[in-house]
Amino acid sequence: MKYSFRILLIIQLVGLSSAAKPQSKYFIGFTDKANSPYTISNPEQFLSIRSIERRTRQNLALTESDLPVNPSYLDTLANMGITIHFPLRWMNGVVATISTPDQLTQIQNIPFVSGIKEIYTPTKEHKSSKFTIEEPQSQPFSKPDKDAPNYGISATQVNMLNGHILHGNGFLGEGIEIAVLDAGFYNVDSHPVFDSLWMNKRILGTKDFVNPTSNIYNEHAHGMMVLSIMGGYANGQLVGTAPHARYWLIRTEDASSEQLVEEYNWAAGAEFADSAGADIINTSLGYTTFDVPSQSHTYSNLDGQTTVITQAANMAASKGMLVVVSAGNDGTSPWYYISAPADSPKVLTVGAVDGNRNKAAFSSFGPTADERVKPDLCAMGVGTIIATTDGLVGSGNGTSFSAPLISGMMACLWQAKPNLTVNELMESVVSASSSFNSPNNEIGYGIPDFALALSVVTYSYKPNIRIIPNPFSSQVQIYLPLEIDEAVSCQLLTPSGLTLYMCRQITENGVLRINIPESLPKGLYIFHIAAGNQAFNLKAIKD
Repeated sequence: MKYSFRILLIIQLVGLSSAAKPQSKYFIGFTDKANSPYTISNPEQFLSIRSIERRTRQNLALTESDLPVNPSYLDTLANMGITIHFPLRWMNGVVATISTPDQLTQIQNIPFVSGIKEIYTPTKEHKSSKFTIEEPQSQPFSKPDKDAPNYGISATQVNMLNGHILHGNGFLGEGIEIAVLDAGFYNVDSHPVFDSLWMNKRILGTKDFVNPTSNIYNEHAHGMMVLSIMGGYANGQLVGTAPHARYWLIRTEDASSEQLVEEYNWAAGAEFADSAGADIINTSLGYTTFDVPSQSHTYSNLDGQTTVITQAANMAASKGMLVVVSAGNDGTSPWYYISAPADSPKVLTVGAVDGNRNKAAFSSFGPTADERVKPDLCAMGVGTIIATTDGLVGSGNGTSFSAPLISGMMACLWQAKPNLTVNELMESVVSASSSFNSPNNEIGYGIPDFALALSVVTYSYKPNIRIIPNPFSSQVQIYLPLEIDEAVSCQLLTPSGLTLYMCRQITENGVLRINIPESLPKGLYIFHIAAGNQAFNLKAIKD
């Protein structure tokens, strides 16, 4: 993982240690989920009530991907002496340690095994777990009180998003659960900035997919800093963007090495978040280059569907969770592109700006390999106020710190508009962003205005109706149900409901051809089509 942050102190981290010689890890894929004791008709066996309710609320059907892997397949491998670290239901397989060549041969001959891939190779050297800082800026702070939040030095990062307006209206993330997938949560159990979370039972639990026997509060500090931006409360200095949300703390990143297994760890963490009922995943992790060169990604892999972690992010989004991802900090390097899973078309990828709303030079940018705009949004990632390892409050730089600003505010907005689907939630924020009419690969759609997003109108869409081309420039063809062959009215709307263009014409064999004024600015639009007692809404982008 290329850490999406630069911190302002020196951190001595507690790393994973073991006297045993490290062994190779593999992903073992299965052919099917046949003859399993689990069924889609009885999801309570493997999903929490919150997870099921999230799907129901967004009209998402349960699929075979929701079913756990077949336990008999796990038993077969275990009886062979294979160490199973965790199963992956979305990928239908397991991450396991294979100790001998004979075991590898035996597994390859099992009928239900579809393939084996080495994802962790022991190497002689591991990365240092120390991070050097430029200018210490830690400060003491006051304990929380019962009065309205006093943002203090964190005001700029919250006010830039108009987050204080949502907070002032009582939307502080209450009832929303956020899963933080990161490298560790050093001192979260003792840092005073998290007292409010603990006192109000807003830390729901932890899960460690790197070393299940470790103390997650003695591991890397990166997740602690990320969590403080959302859930921290130090009155007069640091108020997080979602101080009343509840949090799952999930470790998927091994700070001592950089190998493909960490993408599989992330997939397991996302699955856990789904089954536990989380609404939002925040991850300030990103992957491109690994210690084993053959594992590394190329730019062509960043097409939104190729890397393991991006596939997992896409699956998480398909389950109705909002996934928020840091863009990365490679903006000034030869590799200036975003990383995986920031290339996913289904996540919100967040870049960094400074306190004056200017793009941070280090913030990675797009496009993706398939030429989509990335990042999607930006927030303050220069001088962001965070909790520090010495029990105080300081500041740091990186898209690791801009992403949780967005995650927390999305929680507040979802609290305010609980009936939105995850796609509607994202669209309402994108359409309320500063560069909505002129998105680019430096800052995406810009800095979101969450107060404006509260007023954005949402629509129901008909996926069986097509609009071609999309994106469009001056003319579109809308393919309607064939039974419609009459005068049809069309309104071209902004996502906030403003009508920019209207026409009424006859369809030809169910096809409506519309000429759009070229003077309209670039951005996302809604085509509202009405014919008789039928009405349809279509989304399209003008380029």
